[in-house]
Amino acid sequence: MAESTLSITYDQLAVEVAVFLGYSATDTDWTAAQVAEIDRYIQAGIRQFYYPPAVDGIEAGYEWSFLSPTTTIDTEETYDIGSLVVSSGTCTLTGGVWPAWAQTHGTLVIDDVTYSITSRDNDTTLTVVGDDVTAAEDEWYLSHAGYQDLPDDLGRVLGGFHYAPAEYRQEIIQVSEHQILTSLSRTSDVAPPYKCTVRHKAQEAGDGQRLEVVWFPIPDSSYTLTYKYEAYAGKISTSANPYPLGGMKYAELITESCLAIAEQRANDEQGIHTAAFVRLLAAGIQSDRKQGATHYGPMTPVEDEVTQRHFRHGVNYPITYKGETY
Repeated sequence: MAESTLSITYDQLAVEVAVFLGYSATDTDWTAAQVAEIDRYIQAGIRQFYYPPAVDGIEAGYEWSFLSPTTTIDTEETYDIGSLVVSSGTCTLTGGVWPAWAQTHGTLVIDDVTYSITSRDNDTTLTVVGDDVTAAEDEWYLSHAGYQDLPDDLGRVLGGFHYAPAEYRQEIIQVSEHQILTSLSRTSDVAPPYKCTVRHKAQEAGDGQRLEVVWFPIPDSSYTLTYKYEAYAGKISTSANPYPLGGMKYAELITESCLAIAEQRANDEQGIHTAAFVRLLAAGIQSDRKQGATHYGPMTPVEDEVTQRHFRHGVNYPITYKGETY
């Protein structure tokens, strides 16, 4: 799908900021120092637009609807395909492929004996700690720990995780990490999850901090779950990411946000561009609230009877509608 020709790009924002600063409108005339200065103001202006300050009675931290995309995640399940041989710490799989999570999230159990996994060397080889053994397909399994990584750009999950309609299951609700860990300490049985927690992982060198989701019960199958999340956007740039989020509709607001930053930092003042940003921001938030609002009307007239049995987490349940049970 082609982007609207009225959308603002990084290069266009750069020219707007450059002209305000008194530089040439031709980018090839800019010095390296000027390019760096222009870029700083643009990135700060984009951040200010994405996470706006309080304006005209609207509290700080307004959440734009376009920063909350919907995506899916596939739960992992116990793996037990193929036969294997453990010899001198090398576990070789025949007839299957070790899952990518084998070393980070997996526990190998052979004939009720647990083997520690040191590394996943390739699709068919693990380095393990344990005695030499040969095991047929029904004599071993690789269980999943019940937690998995969430996307790198995820700030937080908004609401719960939803099964596909054909599953006929309640949403997986978010609860505290304490509740999940308490539940997992009581049982390691696998079943369709009905609750979860989202928590921060330990930071790894060179990376920002990431999030992971912990399921309960540990999934017994691979389920495709749908959820909404707050997305962290990356820097905009000339070619790799030329368009800020929000699209054509907020082009002028984005422009004024960048110019307001330049105005404040280069001139140490809050002038016409800061005022224009505040005015356009208030209007943009009001527009976004209308676009993001969802209203649900009554499903049926009041005289139509709809009854539902008390739901049971993780299992199918009947619904009776107009005397007919589904």
